[in-house]
Amino acid sequence: MEIIRLQPDDAPRFLALRRAMFDTEAMSFRGAAADDAALGEAAWRERLARDHVCAVVQDGEWLAIGGLSRLAGQKLDHKGLVWGMYALPAARGTGAAARILDTLEDAARAIGLRQLQLTLMADNLRARRVYERHGYVLYAIEPDSARRGDVYADEALMWKRL
Repeated sequence: MEIIRLQPDDAPRFLALRRAMFDTEAMSFRGAAADDAALGEAAWRERLARDHVCAVVQDGEWLAIGGLSRLAGQKLDHKGLVWGMYALPAARGTGAAARILDTLEDAARAIGLRQLQLTLMADNLRARRVYERHGYVLYAIEPDSARRGDVYADEALMWKRL
C-alpha cells in the first residue's frame, strides 16, 4: 500500500469513489451525492488543490481516501478538519484508514496546526473505534444532525490535540 496526495486532475476518480461511498452507505456520512454533484467538478478541483487530500493505493486501485482542511479565521487557524474519510469494504481492517490519519496528522503538524476535529455519524462505531485508537476524543453528540427523507441521525464530534 502506498499513500498519494491527490491533485486537481484526480477529481474525476475522487468523485467516483465518493459516489460509490454515498451509494453504498448513504447514512454513514453527513454529506450526500447530490451535494457533491451540485458543487461541480471545478469546485472539487479547487478543493483538491487547496486541501491536503490523499488516497491509499494498492496495485493501482484506490482503497481509501481522506482530507484535511485548515479552519479559516484568525482565531481558528490553529485547527484543522479531517473530512471525507472512507475505506472500501475490502480495505477495512487493513490499516488503510490509520495510514491516511497518520499522513493527515503529519501534514497538519507541518503547517503548524495544534488540533484536529472530525465528525462522524454517531452510530458508526467501527469508524469511531478507528479514531479513538488514533487518539481522538468524543466531545459532543449533535442530535438529528443529518436527515435523509424521514430518517434522522445523530452526529459525533471528536477532536485530537497534536
